[in-house]
Amino acid sequence: MRLFTRMLLVATGLLLAACGAYAPPAPTRSALEEMQTSVALQARPTLAPIDPERIPTPAPRPPLPDIAEALQLRPDDPRALGEPDAPVLLIEFTDYECPFCQQFFRDTRPQIIESYVQTGAVRFVARDFPLADIHPSATLAAAAGQCAAEQGQFWPMYERLFATHQEEWGGVPKRDREVFMEFAGDLGLDGAAFGACLDDPATLRRIDDEQGAAARFGVNSTPNFLVNGQLLRGALPFRVFEDVIQQALE
Repeated sequence: MRLFTRMLLVATGLLLAACGAYAPPAPTRSALEEMQTSVALQARPTLAPIDPERIPTPAPRPPLPDIAEALQLRPDDPRALGEPDAPVLLIEFTDYECPFCQQFFRDTRPQIIESYVQTGAVRFVARDFPLADIHPSATLAAAAGQCAAEQGQFWPMYERLFATHQEEWGGVPKRDREVFMEFAGDLGLDGAAFGACLDDPATLRRIDDEQGAAARFGVNSTPNFLVNGQLLRGALPFRVFEDVIQQALE
């Protein structure tokens, strides 16, 4: 009796130690249930099987256009800084009335220029993406930049536009045109040629075409950037550009 009691206690202890190991016995099924299961397993599907050879092949996505061709980049581009054959191409899509573009201009761009453009690692290119629906003078400011570029003074105009927005110009195109003419005079530009360029419909078409080309690469706001084709959005801090540029260099 003592031996039986001891064996019973040992067996009970093993069951308690093996948590989750115990499972109740599976319920038995009747002959009718077995027959119903067999019929269900043998039944034909309600939809005919698809012939693999008749499955249409999805159309391949069209490749992105060549960046240099779409954005009309060239070695002597007046809106570019740095070596034409630099290993990293950084394109900024900007709006001169955009406060975040102004933030990038003030806080991040100088570090990129010093650390990467002046060392030959990056070619920095500016392209226009004016958000005319919310920034009334953005398109005219873009035209001022492009018209200054025709006389080899794009970057001084670019810097002047950002440095003086909301102080000397902004939001009133008729008034702002006079200010831009003054900027052109301060920079030593031919005023008559600059004014004619501002008023030329071809200048506005060129800006529209540039904006349309940018949209093909996913640009939809400002500031946006392409770094060797990789799209970045927003006035990002320098460390983000640093990481992306270093990855491209490696």
